[in-house]
Amino acid sequence: MKKIIYTLLIFLLGLNCYAFEDYLIINNGKLTDIKIEDNSIIDVFPMITISNDKNILIVHPLKIGKTNFCALKNNKDVILFNVEVKEDETIINNVKGFDILSIDKPTNYKEIQIDLPPDKFNRQTENLNRGNNG
Repeated sequence: MKKIIYTLLIFLLGLNCYAFEDYLIINNGKLTDIKIEDNSIIDVFPMITISNDKNILIVHPLKIGKTNFCALKNNKDVILFNVEVKEDETIINNVKGFDILSIDKPTNYKEIQIDLPPDKFNRQTENLNRGNNG
């Protein structure tokens, strides 16, 4: 009987697992004094760099729901972000002047172009190949 209960418990615990996407919000100004309407849905904190710019925010979803948060830009402008966390995606409204990037979204490698080596390198390898053949 205990084995059946433990098996059901393990099975039921895994049903509500979601893979939420973390996001970066990037701006050229300093973002401070972050206020979140519902702390149980998202967590927002600044990314501190070596130069201590504090111009990047990390948005970490915790559960499904809708909320908003605001941040103070350059100690004078209040910026409001609306966030909706769904089972399969997180939606953050795009505020003008801010870049919103997903951390967890896989890269589409077909869009990446690899730089070709310079022509000088190609000519040197051709000359070496000719020298080895003759």
